[in-house]
Amino acid sequence: MEGLKLEIFNWLIELDDKEAAEFLSDNCDLDNRYINTYFGLDSDSETNMFDVIINVPLKLHRKLNDYKSEVSKIESAIKEYAQTDSIIIRNIDWRPYAKNAKDSSYSQNVEEISKILTHEYVSKQIRLMHDSIETNPHLALGISKELIETCCKYILEEAGIKYEKDWDILKLVKETNRNIDLLPYEIENKKLVESSIAKILGGLSNIVHGITELRNSFGTGHGHSPNFKMLDKIYTKLAVSSSSDFAVFYLSLIEIKKNKSSS
Repeated sequence: MEGLKLEIFNWLIELDDKEAAEFLSDNCDLDNRYINTYFGLDSDSETNMFDVIINVPLKLHRKLNDYKSEVSKIESAIKEYAQTDSIIIRNIDWRPYAKNAKDSSYSQNVEEISKILTHEYVSKQIRLMHDSIETNPHLALGISKELIETCCKYILEEAGIKYEKDWDILKLVKETNRNIDLLPYEIENKKLVESSIAKILGGLSNIVHGITELRNSFGTGHGHSPNFKMLDKIYTKLAVSSSSDFAVFYLSLIEIKKNKSSS
């Protein structure tokens, strides 16, 4: 269990809604999608809006009416949890999936990610990160990590490597570097150069991963003392710059590979 699902599971356990927690744990996969950020007109406050998608097996999805209590408690927990971090949940969508088709989802993911993993998409994400450094550092850090993960997952799926949901960013980068041609040119000492580049990329992801972890200590909604000070923006800038360079490099390698295949 990971991420948002684990947070909601713990929330339900705290509320003593054990049946809803078990239903979530046994049957559901949660995904959240960023929609927009809103800023207060007369203050420095900001509110992020997300959609939440709850994926459940097809047979269970057809019988959701039999689990109205669990469904209602899970949705309430998601909304309550979001309020602790100034987040608005626009929609909660329960979606079915066919268990037999889950193993073939990797080819579908390749197609979906390949549609967005373009210079336009990466440039947009980079601009959004930089624009958010001053006003919304949590969003900037989140995008910096997400951008690297998107690149890595696409490369692994293209190579036919099945990654696990519980892999952290370091594991993703390590496996990606092992399964991509980091130097698609004919030069001397190619193995040595590839090893050196892999170390550089690993270092970049370590920076982003480490600074993103600091968000848990310096984020909102954690009962900080009156003397609490936010993390300085210089560290957010470091994460944003690192992930930007990382994404552009990987995207360039992907395009080189595509051009070679089509020529």
